[in-house]
Amino acid sequence: MRLIDDTKAVSMVVSALLLIIVVSGSVAFLAGTMQGVTSQTDKAVGNGKSADLGAIKIDIMSSDLALPAVSPLVKAYNDKNLGVKLQLQQSDSIAGTSNVSIGSVVSGIADIGISDREPSPDEMEKYPELVAQKFGISGIVVIVNSPTHPNTTFSKNDLKNNYNGTGIFTSYHMQKTGSRIPGTEAAFLQYIENYPVDPAILAVNGGAGMLDAVKTKPESIGFIEYGYVDSQDKLGNNVYIAGLYNETSFKTYTNISYSNFTLAAISNDLNNSYYPLELAHPLYFITRGKGSSLADAFVKWARSFEGQDIIEKNGYLSYTRDFS
Repeated sequence: MRLIDDTKAVSMVVSALLLIIVVSGSVAFLAGTMQGVTSQTDKAVGNGKSADLGAIKIDIMSSDLALPAVSPLVKAYNDKNLGVKLQLQQSDSIAGTSNVSIGSVVSGIADIGISDREPSPDEMEKYPELVAQKFGISGIVVIVNSPTHPNTTFSKNDLKNNYNGTGIFTSYHMQKTGSRIPGTEAAFLQYIENYPVDPAILAVNGGAGMLDAVKTKPESIGFIEYGYVDSQDKLGNNVYIAGLYNETSFKTYTNISYSNFTLAAISNDLNNSYYPLELAHPLYFITRGKGSSLADAFVKWARSFEGQDIIEKNGYLSYTRDFS
């Protein structure tokens, strides 16, 4: 686990870059590189110019899909002024997926990764020190931009047809990182029993990209974490959460809201009448080993009653609401 004191120069990433700079002897390279590092650091949550320069930094790399869950946790922890400064980052240059988050922990770029999947068996074989700790549960919803078809309800077959390329709506899915698909897309496609999607369907970068795509394209649909769209203000005009119909259980879900998401989890019943729990999936903290460290202290706090209360106030469920 890498914990860096700002008074001792720079992080591992910047140190590596400075080594390259010394070897290359290029002043121009130094200027361009530091500008890029500064730009990325400026995206850090709770790490503005007023941050305590003497604080110990803990770098957190989040998947785009988990940002609405982890951002308020980071802010609340930084506000405690414990002498630790959490830096939450999500890269603009690549799809901010769980694959990136896990890879950042493996490479030492991040102390904590935020992921919507556990490390795969091949990742654990290569890096057996990786530890995944569940900290929340997210719900996937279908969003639709349809001024001419309000209150649309999609069956599994309807969604399957749209992602096979035979439906009436323009559909969007999420961009892969290498050969791996994001955890949210994997859960959604498992729900509709459809993979791979039609090659003609456009891929977008994570939740933010999905929401922007559907907002700007009439008669379009996509799938997204509920935390991104837990209010009509976030959805905007003509975009809404679609109803769902399960042909197997004959259940129709036409009021998908946080309260019904919670009632579904409490019911502990996959055939409940509130929300299709097949579309719920966990979020994880990924670290390299567990021990006595400041990074582990944050993870422990986020999994405590106080941290879980913050999770549940931002469109997610506590990891303690386990269901089968």
